[in-house]
Amino acid sequence: MKKMLVAVLLMLLLFACGKKQDNAKNMEQIQNEEGIPVRQTIVEPSTFLQELTYNATLSGSEESTASAMVSDIITKINAKVGDRVQKDQIIISFPANTPAAQFEQATSAFNSIRTVYERMKRLHDQGAISRQDLDNVETQYQVSKANLAASEQMINVRAPISGIITAMLVNPSEKVFPGKDLFTVASTNGYKAAIMVPESEIGKIKKGMKATATSLEETINGKVSDISLAMDMDSKAFRVEVMFPGINKKINYGVTAEVNIVILSKPNTIVVQREHLVYENGDKYVWLNIGDKAVKTPVVTGLDSSLEFEITSGLNSGDVLITEGINMLNENAKLRVID
Repeated sequence: MKKMLVAVLLMLLLFACGKKQDNAKNMEQIQNEEGIPVRQTIVEPSTFLQELTYNATLSGSEESTASAMVSDIITKINAKVGDRVQKDQIIISFPANTPAAQFEQATSAFNSIRTVYERMKRLHDQGAISRQDLDNVETQYQVSKANLAASEQMINVRAPISGIITAMLVNPSEKVFPGKDLFTVASTNGYKAAIMVPESEIGKIKKGMKATATSLEETINGKVSDISLAMDMDSKAFRVEVMFPGINKKINYGVTAEVNIVILSKPNTIVVQREHLVYENGDKYVWLNIGDKAVKTPVVTGLDSSLEFEITSGLNSGDVLITEGINMLNENAKLRVID
């Protein structure tokens, strides 16, 4: 019984192996009859780009951070991150009796001198006092008015520019000290990226060069606006600023973006992706579709950008370049183009 069972298993095993061989043979036959499946593209001249790539935070093209001028507890915050504010709008308030501001004293002094000034002005209009007497009082009035404004600025911190609140660095009832950053406002007329460029690359970057910034598959265009002449000794790199005009609602301030600076642009060039090249014995080849047959063609490359190569010889506009299925090809293999 056992011998019979073993014999049956052997027969099943041999049958399975034979079936695999038939399947393999059938696949080869299909490729010979219908062609190897490939994708292709028509070669056309394009612009070859050499770029330097960095990561940077996108801030507003103009940013300003307001700081505390007194040591006290915050009584009110009138805006949050993302709010649009106008210049001189009150954002954060401190107590009116903050000792350092002397706001109550300044208010009392201003009200007193204003009353005197208004009375003296009426007397001058009636011819009861001289112009010099009025000027003396007016000077005191203007000084008191300036003192009140300065005191009021200490307890009511205003937006330094119009824009969007991009950072709120304090909370209500929090005690802060002079010099503490409170909030940041970014203008809404564009973005700015500050990148640190190593010494080996800074010579390749020029003011006015085109650049792109990409975040979450959204890309904006800009130009190099400023290049530092001195190396930052902490990072051992040079600070380069890139400005991007306009606003993309899908890109928020403060996000990290990939910034590409175009250091070379060569139009009307045949360009091939690195993965479309085949390397053999130090030479480079591409596969072309010529009459539905695979033809391996030698090419000569020029400039490269790591991902792309300029083709200086061997490939012409209008050639049909095979881009997928390359690893299955052999010379004169029949091709089946798929969409």
